[in-house]
Amino acid sequence: MFRITYQVRTYLPMAQMGLEEWQQCLRKAGPIVKRIREVLKAIATGKTQGWELAQDFQQWLADEELKLERDGKPGKAVALRDPKNIAEALKGFAAGLKTTLPGACFQASDFAVSMGTKKYNKGRRDRWREMRYAYLNGLVVIDADHVGDARELFGRLKSQFDLKAEGILLVYVSASGDGLKLVFRARKEWGNLICQQYEMASRLGILDYVDDSCKDSSRLSFLTGADDVLYCDAETLFESSKK
Repeated sequence: MFRITYQVRTYLPMAQMGLEEWQQCLRKAGPIVKRIREVLKAIATGKTQGWELAQDFQQWLADEELKLERDGKPGKAVALRDPKNIAEALKGFAAGLKTTLPGACFQASDFAVSMGTKKYNKGRRDRWREMRYAYLNGLVVIDADHVGDARELFGRLKSQFDLKAEGILLVYVSASGDGLKLVFRARKEWGNLICQQYEMASRLGILDYVDDSCKDSSRLSFLTGADDVLYCDAETLFESSKK
């Protein structure tokens, strides 16, 4: 039985995720991920003309300008709207969109109540996503970045390995579209979180793609839409939601 924690927004306390919450998060994430990939495609192909008229991009620009001016950086605020900097501004826009995605801590069953220390939670006691307050649940996440065609890679993995026998419970395409997230059962003999990732990635032949920064027990995995879920053993992963 696994307990998983999640956030609808990164500034909220952690909550328990069951099958119903998982499905709600997928529905919320789908349209956001679609927009992120539209932006990234425009940057990659150099087809950025006309984006300055997009309403959501305009709103993001306005919000960023206010932040920069508030931080005493009016020059950067002006540069943000310079047509020469449209690609960089769009990268910032895509990054901002990503932070609005719901996210899960697949490796943490709960977080101890603690006093908030950040701008958005200072002085409030709740279950904040802090590494030192995380309770591990026996799951591990591999964040495989820049794999090229993520769906093609998954097809190869599925044809070469019995995912269930390997202890893999979930595989989905990352928000960028060129990465995979894999959630699997930890093995005692493999050691800590990052060693677990290296061992499994080595077995699967994807070691070169592992994001080394995912050793943090409070690391948040941004979720994507239902169409991006390539494999999910929901009965095992969300068994606790039936209890």
